Amino acid sequence: MVNYYDVLELHQTVSIEEIKQSFRTLIKKYHPDLHVINKRWAESKTKVIIQAYKTLSDSTSREQYDRLCKNHKQTKNTHESSGTAETNKTSSDVQARIRIIFTHLLDGQTQRATEKYQSLIRDHTTDAPLLHLSHKDHIDFKFLLAEAYEKSRDYVSAFLLYEATLERIQKNGHRSHLSKEIKERLRTIYCRKLVKNATHRKALDYCEKALMLDLPKQETAFIYKKMAECYIGLEEYENALKYLNKALLLKPNIQGILKLKAKLSEYTSKTVI
Repeated sequence: MVNYYDVLELHQTVSIEEIKQSFRTLIKKYHPDLHVINKRWAESKTKVIIQAYKTLSDSTSREQYDRLCKNHKQTKNTHESSGTAETNKTSSDVQARIRIIFTHLLDGQTQRATEKYQSLIRDHTTDAPLLHLSHKDHIDFKFLLAEAYEKSRDYVSAFLLYEATLERIQKNGHRSHLSKEIKERLRTIYCRKLVKNATHRKALDYCEKALMLDLPKQETAFIYKKMAECYIGLEEYENALKYLNKALLLKPNIQGILKLKAKLSEYTSKTVI
């Protein structure tokens, strides 16, 4: 299991501001353009840094990640001290439970699937039971599970699973056709679901996460427009104008732009593109 605190060169009690500062420093340090000879290594390094930042910069996902780390450590210690016979018995039990969950997911019984999955991770950790699956089955299982959580409106669990699935796809190449769909679903969760009841500042954090997905211009324009709306709500009109202009550069006829222009015209005499 990757230690995201080590990736960002931080300790576990670090503040959000320290996480952001370390992320900015490291992402510049390992930018692929600065490592022409080892560009692939740098690209891989920056992807891990981005994933670490996305997880630890959000209080909810950070709390779940910390809990996962704790469970992972406890499970590892337990496994190391347990006998071979007990390990084999546990392995067989886990595989049987995963097959049942998989069946429920394929049958569309999302509530039963998520309930049994919650029971499984209470006994183990989020990823440890899935080590029994092949790479392809692992991806399919997490994707279907994320979809189940999304349908039940547990968007935090959904985006954590979608992110983990996308990371695995990018790392191993299996089920690469799902990448586009996962990115679109993450964008929807970030910018339409989680921001709905979030503060303007928190909504901006979700938008920044969405920008890391490398989405098409039209989707990126939508995110910039959403950020402009948030900055208007925070009465930070200079930033609002900045992101509104960014949205218009990508999509001049983006929906709802006239309303934003009208709001900004009340507070600034600057020309919007």
